[in-house]
Amino acid sequence: MVFRRKPKPPLAQAEKLVQEAATLIYRYWRDRDYMPSRSDLTMFHQLEEMLFHSHAAVRRIAIRMERRFHGEPEIDEHKWSR
Repeated sequence: MVFRRKPKPPLAQAEKLVQEAATLIYRYWRDRDYMPSRSDLTMFHQLEEMLFHSHAAVRRIAIRMERRFHGEPEIDEHKWSR
Protein backbone atom coordinates (compact mmCIF):
# COMPACT_ATOMS: atom_id res chain seq x y z
CA MET A 1 0.00 0.00 0.00
CA VAL A 2 1.36 3.41 -0.96
CA PHE A 3 0.67 6.40 1.21
CA ARG A 4 0.80 9.83 -0.35
CA ARG A 5 1.92 12.83 1.63
CA LYS A 6 -0.73 15.37 2.40
CA PRO A 7 -0.09 18.68 0.68
CA LYS A 8 1.21 21.36 3.01
CA PRO A 9 -0.96 24.44 3.37
CA PRO A 10 0.70 27.62 2.13
CA LEU A 11 2.77 29.54 4.67
CA ALA A 12 0.56 32.54 3.93
CA GLN A 13 -2.22 30.69 5.77
CA ALA A 14 -0.09 30.58 8.94
CA GLU A 15 0.72 34.26 8.55
CA LYS A 16 -2.99 35.09 8.21
CA LEU A 17 -3.86 33.12 11.35
CA VAL A 18 -1.17 34.93 13.36
CA GLN A 19 -2.45 38.29 12.12
CA GLU A 20 -6.02 37.35 13.05
CA ALA A 21 -4.94 36.36 16.57
CA ALA A 22 -3.03 39.61 17.06
CA THR A 23 -5.95 41.67 15.73
CA LEU A 24 -8.34 39.93 18.10
CA ILE A 25 -6.10 40.59 21.11
CA TYR A 26 -5.59 44.24 20.10
CA ARG A 27 -9.37 44.73 20.12
CA TYR A 28 -9.38 44.04 23.85
CA TRP A 29 -6.55 46.51 24.43
CA ARG A 30 -8.15 49.27 22.36
CA ASP A 31 -11.54 48.98 24.11
CA ARG A 32 -11.12 51.47 26.96
CA ASP A 33 -14.44 50.36 28.50
CA TYR A 34 -13.41 46.70 28.73
CA MET A 35 -12.56 45.56 32.25
CA PRO A 36 -10.96 42.09 32.29
CA SER A 37 -12.03 39.50 34.81
CA ARG A 38 -9.59 37.29 36.69
CA SER A 39 -10.23 34.47 34.22
CA ASP A 40 -9.59 36.88 31.32
CA LEU A 41 -6.23 37.82 32.84
CA THR A 42 -5.40 34.15 33.19
CA MET A 43 -6.26 33.63 29.54
CA PHE A 44 -4.09 36.59 28.47
CA HIS A 45 -1.15 35.10 30.39
CA GLN A 46 -1.77 31.70 28.80
CA LEU A 47 -1.89 33.28 25.34
CA GLU A 48 1.35 35.13 26.07
CA GLU A 49 3.05 31.89 27.08
CA MET A 50 1.69 30.01 24.05
CA LEU A 51 2.89 32.73 21.68
CA PHE A 52 6.32 32.77 23.35
CA HIS A 53 6.70 29.01 22.92
CA SER A 54 5.41 29.20 19.35
CA HIS A 55 7.88 31.99 18.57
CA ALA A 56 10.76 29.84 19.82
CA ALA A 57 9.62 26.85 17.77
CA VAL A 58 9.15 28.88 14.58
CA ARG A 59 12.58 30.50 15.10
CA ARG A 60 14.25 27.07 15.33
CA ILE A 61 12.40 25.85 12.24
CA ALA A 62 13.29 29.01 10.28
CA ILE A 63 16.98 28.56 11.11
CA ARG A 64 16.87 24.92 10.06
CA MET A 65 15.01 25.72 6.83
CA GLU A 66 17.64 28.33 5.98
CA ARG A 67 20.38 25.76 6.57
CA ARG A 68 18.50 23.24 4.43
CA PHE A 69 18.14 25.86 1.67
CA HIS A 70 21.92 26.38 1.66
CA GLY A 71 22.58 22.61 1.65
CA GLU A 72 24.02 22.67 5.16
CA PRO A 73 23.18 20.18 7.92
CA GLU A 74 20.18 21.32 9.92
CA ILE A 75 21.93 20.59 13.21
CA ASP A 76 25.63 21.26 13.80
CA GLU A 77 26.73 17.86 15.11
CA HIS A 78 30.22 19.13 16.02
CA LYS A 79 28.72 21.72 18.34
CA TRP A 80 26.97 19.07 20.44
CA SER A 81 29.55 16.26 20.36
CA ARG A 82 32.47 16.22 22.76
